[in-house]
Amino acid sequence: MLAGWRGVARTAVTGLGWVSGCGPKRWVSTSWSPVGAAFNAQHQPLQHQRWELGKKTGLFGVPELSSPEGFQEAQEKSLQETEQLVKRACTISPGPETVMIFDQLSDSLCRVADLADFVKIAHPNLAFREAAEDACRNIGTMVEKLNTDVDLCQSLRKLLADKEVLASLDPDTRRVAELFMFDFEISGIHLDEEKRKKAVNLNVQILDLCNDFLMGSHLPTRIDKSALPERIHHNFAVEGNYVQISGLNADSPDDLVREVAYKVFMFPNAQQLRCLEELLTKRNLLAQLVGYETFAHRALQGTMAKTPEKVMQFLVKLSDKLFKRTLDDFEMMTSMKMKLNPVKSKLMPWDHPYYSGILRAER
Repeated sequence: MLAGWRGVARTAVTGLGWVSGCGPKRWVSTSWSPVGAAFNAQHQPLQHQRWELGKKTGLFGVPELSSPEGFQEAQEKSLQETEQLVKRACTISPGPETVMIFDQLSDSLCRVADLADFVKIAHPNLAFREAAEDACRNIGTMVEKLNTDVDLCQSLRKLLADKEVLASLDPDTRRVAELFMFDFEISGIHLDEEKRKKAVNLNVQILDLCNDFLMGSHLPTRIDKSALPERIHHNFAVEGNYVQISGLNADSPDDLVREVAYKVFMFPNAQQLRCLEELLTKRNLLAQLVGYETFAHRALQGTMAKTPEKVMQFLVKLSDKLFKRTLDDFEMMTSMKMKLNPVKSKLMPWDHPYYSGILRAER
């Protein structure tokens, strides 16, 4: 299937990203990240915006991130703060402050990780992307080490084992403490030291493989321009003797442009497939190391779905329920294509986004 490696496979990588594999785990934080704050902030008056243009504030208002080198400074500050918080968590008596320190620990790591995770994909400057990628890896490695830190886990375990202290916590604080303990448990805190180190190494390898796959899935596909009709060259980026196809061109009214973009961009990439296979293998090794049948069982532990079997039941039932409505949609798209292109009226895979868009616009 042409859509395999870029569509389904990308979903396979990102769909379970809250568990180990695609960036830091679900460390709980009650504050907005800089990315979230930037997107949720109200727009400032135009006069104030003009005044702000003269200031060098850094990405998302973080002063250190006015240059790629700033990511190194930001992560060092984050890791130093993390080290201090870990020491505090391991030395104070169990109580509400323990949970507060864990939350601060999470926030210290996530502030940098959230920004880096976004910048490494979205920033147009290669130096920024590479610096962000390094920061992601370093912060992610620290998260995995903390998830197998016996002393840190013990400080939380003492709190949860003390009924008197536990009764003094409000429901939200107690739930946060339970979520942190859950992360320890699925990370292999129960293993011996050698296996814990192996789990950390596997997590770091998974982090790297996931990043490689996601970055590869955004790269354009290059093809010799002589292989394509000259009349459609202007729809794509041309570099020397090659055409760069970086997407599906799904909104193009030209059937040939959509067909070429779909077939070339979705064509299986051997390097990406090898990366995906290795990623899935490492995930399975990690899951079995920490006591789960498969990575899917580990990823769904503690969720509403609970097991892969229930997920599959849901998907099958959803597919059955939507089948009739999907057929109706395809009939409408086929009718629309017959109306607009009676010569080639058969509905093809590269037609669906275009004709569904036309139908929505008509409605």
